[in-house]
Amino acid sequence: MDQRLSEVTTKLVQQLQLFMEESRITETELSKALQLLTEVGQHNEFQLLSDVLGISVLVDNITHGVESDGIVTDHNVLGPLYREEAPFMELPAVICREDEEGTPLYISGQVISAATGAPLANAIVDVWQANEKGYYENQDEDQPDFNLRGRMRTDEQGRYEIRTIVPGPYDIAKGGPVGRLLHALGRHDWRPAHIHFKVSCEGHVPLTTMLFVPGDPYLGSDAIGAVKHSLIMNMERHDDPEQIQERGLNKPFCTCRYDFKLKQPQSVGKPKLASEGSAL
Repeated sequence: MDQRLSEVTTKLVQQLQLFMEESRITETELSKALQLLTEVGQHNEFQLLSDVLGISVLVDNITHGVESDGIVTDHNVLGPLYREEAPFMELPAVICREDEEGTPLYISGQVISAATGAPLANAIVDVWQANEKGYYENQDEDQPDFNLRGRMRTDEQGRYEIRTIVPGPYDIAKGGPVGRLLHALGRHDWRPAHIHFKVSCEGHVPLTTMLFVPGDPYLGSDAIGAVKHSLIMNMERHDDPEQIQERGLNKPFCTCRYDFKLKQPQSVGKPKLASEGSAL
């Protein structure tokens, strides 16, 4: 018998039954709930349902910790649109098309060891994002394969540099059963603009996270509740004609510096059993 599965399932059933009794759930309400779950499965939206209910972020925080006070870069959820084996690129990595719509954005920084502060050479930085209109390339047939995605290795000083564009916010439900649920609850289904990262280096714990665009109108009401203050980028806009010309551009651009701080394996916390006070 799987002791952990038995323990968690028993507690889950107890809490569900207690909720139904306290809320006086009727047969009609139960039938509607089961129908919704059936439709969620038919539309392959269980991950989305977990996201908008705040479950995905909660479990991510339980697993990886939250608000590390700058010692280690905060973890965040992977999201459903990650693709493995994005192409490797030389630094500076250009992950967008030359004619990509949107404001050019240059992100640079270092990957460093949180324990020692030493730069981590040959760390892999895997990045992916939506375009200015809020679509990832595997959602949009007008974008080429692996557009706005790429991998790179840091140099001997742990440095990375990416040229991309400022992404746009986007709605995640697209009119499916989860979208109808949010509408019935009076909630919107928008995510603030963000860029995803997976950062890994030998001898350190891999990091999955996302950086958010400052000033986005949905930062305070992210549909999945994933915004963390430490992950909001400090972006600077450049309008000076000389700076624009130096970059070989014909319009204003933005820059951002962000350092990723990785922890070592011995600092990884072990998830607690339900009997030890786990939030599950």
